Amino acid sequence: MSSPLGPRRGRARKAIGHELVRRSLLFSLSIVLSTLVGVVSIPVLIGQLGDTTWARLAVLQSISQFLAVIVGFGWGATGPSTVASLPDRDRKEFFVTSLLARVIILLPVLVAGTLIAAAIVHIDPLVAALAALTSVAPAAGAAWYFIGTNRPVALFLFDALPAILGQAAALVGVLVAPSLLVYVASTASFAVLGLLASCVFVATRSADGPWRIDRSQALRGLLQDQMPGFTATFTTSLITTLPVVIVKLIVPASALPLFVLADRLSRYAGLVLAPILQAIQSWVPEAGREHIRSRARIAMLVACGIGFIGAVGMITCAPWVAPLLSQGAIAIPPLISVAMGLGFAGEAISQITGLAVLVTIGRSRALALSAGVATVAALLGVLVGTLLLDVPGALIALALTSIGLAIYRSRVALLGLAAT
Repeated sequence: MSSPLGPRRGRARKAIGHELVRRSLLFSLSIVLSTLVGVVSIPVLIGQLGDTTWARLAVLQSISQFLAVIVGFGWGATGPSTVASLPDRDRKEFFVTSLLARVIILLPVLVAGTLIAAAIVHIDPLVAALAALTSVAPAAGAAWYFIGTNRPVALFLFDALPAILGQAAALVGVLVAPSLLVYVASTASFAVLGLLASCVFVATRSADGPWRIDRSQALRGLLQDQMPGFTATFTTSLITTLPVVIVKLIVPASALPLFVLADRLSRYAGLVLAPILQAIQSWVPEAGREHIRSRARIAMLVACGIGFIGAVGMITCAPWVAPLLSQGAIAIPPLISVAMGLGFAGEAISQITGLAVLVTIGRSRALALSAGVATVAALLGVLVGTLLLDVPGALIALALTSIGLAIYRSRVALLGLAAT
């Protein structure tokens, strides 16, 4: 008589051996190490700089990440699926053309963003410039290209590793000389190094075609084609950038670290989602049109499962993790942890459905529209919620927006799949 464990083990091995699972595990290397360094940095920076200065740095980094979205101009959203569907001989040309466009955008954005960030955070313009460079340099790099061409090792070496080494060097520098300038100078140096190394790596991949610019389309036309993806990422970035600015302007300085820590924990939880999203973005379209429907439905089921597990983990762990990371300076109450958990669930479903499914089935305009509406709703909700309930109100508003966005994108995706 055969043991019932045999078939179960067989199914387990089959699940682990699934291409989507293997690809997610490979992409997760970058995310896991980046998350570990980021989590370790919280108590170090709070201990060396104080929680108020750390919170100001977080605001500065949020603004810098918003600038990175402008420089990236939507290629991070649409690039992986697009390049995965291209013939190998055309892939490098697609990257080079996008690189030219992003470099042209980078310089004015860096200058203007530095001045704005310095004014908002009340900080040295040099510190603001280096913090901005830390974020915008990778946005001009090849991370999305590595995702779309299924090169997780290259993604780690030329995108994640420079950021990890830069932050590690910055933490050592802060331990020696507690200064924001030392911290951002280290992170910016490694970010630029990573950008240059990624471009050199792509240039040497002969299998991806020649290193040349596609001159069949003017730069203006190229940017117009990118508008749906850019609109989606731009408006989404407003949700991650402006809330902390709004909260900073309304709540007392002593309350800002609570919001910043809750926001950071939510982002680190979101990083768990990133390798799966990266894998799905290339996995859904690459098998051809005849498999898109089945793969898209699997992707949406995966998103729901991740959202549920992540929500439970966030609600359970956030209250005891916060004092540990902040050296007892910050405590997260249960109401905030519930809002964080629900927000993660909505984020998981909306991101995977939007970037991996809607883009693949040609619903990029719905992606952009939903991102725009959600941004307006979130910012108004954060403003009203902060005025009424301080930090809990802001986080509840963000959670409700995330859930609403997930419901809308799932409905559009299901209707689109039914029509294909």
